[in-house]
Amino acid sequence: MSTSFVYLNPRPQLAIVSTGGRSLGRCYTENTFRVTSTRPLTLEQLYALNKAGLLGFGQEFGVTTPESTMDKSAGSDLVPCSCIDDRTGEQLPGPAINPYSGLPYAPTRSHYYVYDCYTRCDSGD
Repeated sequence: MSTSFVYLNPRPQLAIVSTGGRSLGRCYTENTFRVTSTRPLTLEQLYALNKAGLLGFGQEFGVTTPESTMDKSAGSDLVPCSCIDDRTGEQLPGPAINPYSGLPYAPTRSHYYVYDCYTRCDSGD
């Protein structure tokens, strides 16, 4: 049987979650979003996500995450190594064992990045 050893990170490559909204006054509202990515994103990429309609709508869009921290990891996940059957693509049960040393493959750290964004809209939109 032919197998591959891979690190299957359960965290999605990109996740966008609505974190709330509030009224800012007469007919003016704000919606907030948290964007989590397995790769650092630039301001241009976040603005492109907004332009694509994935981060709300309105006259105003902004990122509250300081630009100086945008390429710094917000945390990391410890991802175990998995053994995959090359014929079926299925994950095999049990630990992934190095066929040369007989020892389990060590887990690896996978970093993620978090960005807080907002959109603001008046009732005319």
